[in-house]
Amino acid sequence: MGLSQGAVKLTRLKTSDICNISSGLKAYNEQLLTGTGRTLLGIACHAWGVEEIKIQNQIDSFAIHVVPITTGQGIISDFSQTVTDILKFMGFKASISDNPDISGVAGSFESKADAIMMADDQRFVGINLNNQFVVDNSEATGRVFAAALDLMAKGIENGKVLVLGCGPVGEAAARTLLSLNAKVGLYDIDLPTANFLKEKLSRDSNIKTDIVVETKIDMAISNYEYVLEATPSADTIPDKLISAPMCVAAPGVPLGISKKGCKILKDRLIHDKLELGVAAMAISLLS
Repeated sequence: MGLSQGAVKLTRLKTSDICNISSGLKAYNEQLLTGTGRTLLGIACHAWGVEEIKIQNQIDSFAIHVVPITTGQGIISDFSQTVTDILKFMGFKASISDNPDISGVAGSFESKADAIMMADDQRFVGINLNNQFVVDNSEATGRVFAAALDLMAKGIENGKVLVLGCGPVGEAAARTLLSLNAKVGLYDIDLPTANFLKEKLSRDSNIKTDIVVETKIDMAISNYEYVLEATPSADTIPDKLISAPMCVAAPGVPLGISKKGCKILKDRLIHDKLELGVAAMAISLLS
């Protein structure tokens, strides 16, 4: 099963990317708690501005079916099970549909599921079957990683944040950060893409802060304390540019930071390939 997880180009996850997610959920939840003060559920709630206690009172009765899709390059082994495990870990009433594709969608309606999640080579979406609301993984992922960065910073207002990668994930992250009154810089290897996003964001009447387009990545990284790394490229942030106070939220696949860089950042780095995005999708469907 393919899905959009990158910023500039579509990234198809491999089985090796997700094979350890289910068994590592408890440890990752503790890592998030250490880095942000909130759990997987808590960060997802923060992303959408909903109270965690209210979600906890509804979550176990909200049924989500994960529907395998066989079109395109086909099913990624363990993808549906991993998404289901993430949802169950959060407390949702989640299961894999009995059948894939159209039969799975129809079966979810017939069994009165509240929502479905499914992905092909182009999009990974969640659909609330009660009100027809659709959430895209790219939107949810950008939003939730921006929320995680806000929690790491203990409030990102007036903080300088560099968004690396100006595709769908980067756009959603930038929009969220601007709504939190952060000072946002944009960088993309394709300069017209960054300029286009700046113009698009600047047209939003709710945006009150200036947006800067950076053209030299090394110089840009050195001038920002907070970085949201949303590119599909490795080694985007060189080790030598990682400063002591830097905090990084990185939804990009592959991770744009070396193993050494990860050790330098320690708890000041939040990165995963699926967990936070799925969590944010689920909370948006419920809330």
